[in-house]
Amino acid sequence: MQGLRVIDHSVENFASGAWQALGNAFRGSSDLVHKLENSAVNGGAPAATDSVAPSILETGKAFTAKGMHMLELLGKETMDLLISETGIRVDPGSKEGGGETDGDQFYEEVTFDRCFYIYGGPEQLEELEALSSHYALLFNRRKAKLPTGQRSSYDGKLKEVQQIFDLSSEVYGSGKESGKGKEIETGIAESTDEVKNLHDSSVNKAAELAAGFTNVLGGLAPNDMIQRTARRLDTLHSEGVHRLSELCCFAATQLVMLGKSIISTANKVADQDANAEIVKMEWPEDSIERAKVIRAKACSMTGCVEAVSSSFITGITEVAEAYLAAVRGVSADSPEVPQKSIQEKANAYAENLRAAHSTAVGKIQDGLQYLPYVVISTSMPAA
Repeated sequence: MQGLRVIDHSVENFASGAWQALGNAFRGSSDLVHKLENSAVNGGAPAATDSVAPSILETGKAFTAKGMHMLELLGKETMDLLISETGIRVDPGSKEGGGETDGDQFYEEVTFDRCFYIYGGPEQLEELEALSSHYALLFNRRKAKLPTGQRSSYDGKLKEVQQIFDLSSEVYGSGKESGKGKEIETGIAESTDEVKNLHDSSVNKAAELAAGFTNVLGGLAPNDMIQRTARRLDTLHSEGVHRLSELCCFAATQLVMLGKSIISTANKVADQDANAEIVKMEWPEDSIERAKVIRAKACSMTGCVEAVSSSFITGITEVAEAYLAAVRGVSADSPEVPQKSIQEKANAYAENLRAAHSTAVGKIQDGLQYLPYVVISTSMPAA
């Protein structure tokens, strides 16, 4: 029965961090394997165990292998470690139609939009859109009951808030956070810490992957140099895309929390237990000042995205340069060693990360543009 222990305790400890990224689909596959194992251990006569066990094991592997097809959200190193620990591999030729899948195709499939979807980013943006729609209706209802002079005043405030939330506008600068808008509960602070922690770990990861790569190539044969460099570039690209998408998802979540915090403050919610997930802040009374607080936090988020993108692009550049230097060192003995293919791969990956950075900032901007009606409507007299 030892053969049934496909995922043992040590693998569970390792995989606990990966489950959050894999999502419920892969977790369900793991749970199913354990259930099948338990069924084989606890049920049936000993004589039948040998015949049942292989089918159970293969079924569990099949389900888990399907889950591993969703590993766009994991870096290459994580996938390699899962495979080495579990012994479960995804057959490169298992796709429908019998087509082959090589390493390059795997990494071409690692896109920002796919990772952002798996991390749950679209749901956060949809929630922001729903808030915007509801409070746009509320804004119009409340404005209709105001005197003409006040209507134009709130229309003017709405336009100003929309301009504040336009991150391309230089009127309000980078919006450094001031003492206004302090958290008085930990929710937004924890979300901010998540963004900062992911930023810090991502920058460190990029530096770690690029550091000392010249030494890694030392003494290798030309073909080994090519393979090792290609794999390192793959890893940098994959990790960069994953982390940018996760960072963007955290940012969207924080915008949702900020919007709900303003709503909670306006409604003067007293039942803390019933609204445990709603974060309380000491918001300024003026709606324009509230908008500036939100802009400052959004600028901080986009700054983190830019820093992470730059770190992985720099890592890719350093790895490519280390390869070119190593190739020049052996070119006298091996004039056929290619340089162009590695450089092209590095350039393509760097461009993909720049595109992912732009997409991430664009999604943060989209989320921000859903909040003007929330900010203004909650400052208006109740209808």
